[in-house]
Amino acid sequence: MLRLIAPLTLALSATFLAPLAQADCSDEQNWCETKCEVKHMTDDAAATGCKSKCVAERAACSTQAGAETAWDATKKAAENTKSFIKGLTE
Repeated sequence: MLRLIAPLTLALSATFLAPLAQADCSDEQNWCETKCEVKHMTDDAAATGCKSKCVAERAACSTQAGAETAWDATKKAAENTKSFIKGLTE
């Protein structure tokens, strides 16, 4: 029973928290691309290169946000499991 509860809690927590982290990364990418368009207004190749950097930064941001979300969800799942066991054994 416990083997089922912890992973389920982890999955549900990650599902609810992930969109918040992705929204920040998306906003950062949009801002980065806008700066590229302004900075390289007359040079399409330079703007494309700059936007490629924005995409790479977005990937790094999403990866980091996902790792943080998973870590937070894991900690919460562990706390919930401890509380469940405490309630079960008292």
